[in-house]
Amino acid sequence: MSPAVVVAGSRFGQFYAAGIAADSRYDLKGILGRGSRRSEALAARLGVDSWKGIEEVPDDVQLACVAVGGAARGEQGPELAEALMMRGIDVVIEHPLLPREWEELLSCASRLGRRCLLNTFYLRLPAVRRFIELGRELRRKRGIRHLDMSCGVQVGGASLDILASILEGVGPWSLESRVTDLSSMRELSLVLAETPVSLQVLNELSAGNDGRMTLLLRINLTTDRGTLSLLDPHGPLMWTPAVVVPREDADGLFPLFGEEAKGRPSVPSSQLWHTEPHTWTDIHRHLWPTAATEALAVLDDIVEVQRCNQRSLEIVRLWQCIGEALGFPETPPGSLAPAPLAIALESSS
Repeated sequence: MSPAVVVAGSRFGQFYAAGIAADSRYDLKGILGRGSRRSEALAARLGVDSWKGIEEVPDDVQLACVAVGGAARGEQGPELAEALMMRGIDVVIEHPLLPREWEELLSCASRLGRRCLLNTFYLRLPAVRRFIELGRELRRKRGIRHLDMSCGVQVGGASLDILASILEGVGPWSLESRVTDLSSMRELSLVLAETPVSLQVLNELSAGNDGRMTLLLRINLTTDRGTLSLLDPHGPLMWTPAVVVPREDADGLFPLFGEEAKGRPSVPSSQLWHTEPHTWTDIHRHLWPTAATEALAVLDDIVEVQRCNQRSLEIVRLWQCIGEALGFPETPPGSLAPAPLAIALESSS
């Protein structure tokens, strides 16, 4: 019999609800909200119940996805997660949380004998999972010389979690320096699990819509043979080998002329991996709902839950320190809007 699930929150919670409703492993029982038009509409669209209070949630519900923010967003997600655990329900809660909030939730889960997982979400996407697998293999076989990461401030903690997954640890870490903030793209240097990291954070945040951003995340992992790049959390991945220098002959000439220039096998200047393109419609309708549901599946493995939670504790503490160094986010430009390159190149007039 499939475990019964409740989704709390109806904005980002729509992705959780869509994924769970389409997954035969689970039985979506209802949407827990505050009686908003959106919550009612989501429940109606999926043909499930809508509840306004935790006391209305049926006793047979076993799992909950809390897609409600914490204190940093002026919301009560941690309090809601704690109340659900007190009802005997295991919980996945969406990032980000403050260190104090996550520590208190873990303490509550331990006291109540419940499972609680902080979901950094992007970790569950197929391209990111493949990037982590390849990154770990490169680390073990070649070593990592340097990591370079760019991300939006909204997904900073989640991006760090990807790095920590590759490195299979967080500490010892240190925040090495802060570069001048001449634009909203702030630059910092840090050491993560004894690996140097260059970090760029787009420190822009819209109070009314935290999805207004020009960047999610990009990561470059450099070894002595080349660089593996995650260009976007939805792909593609790209391998850029170290620069090839042509061999010299006895006279010091490169093989550029005549027959000697023909038929020689050569290393490609770049290789694309996981190259299937995705539209934002595909991402919203398929990739994100599936990723949300995969986080719920982690609750089945108590060892994995404990491992993820220990890493999350370190990540939220580190991100708080980085946030203090970044300073208060700026407001995104009013002209911000997605567009294909051809349209972006058109005259604004």
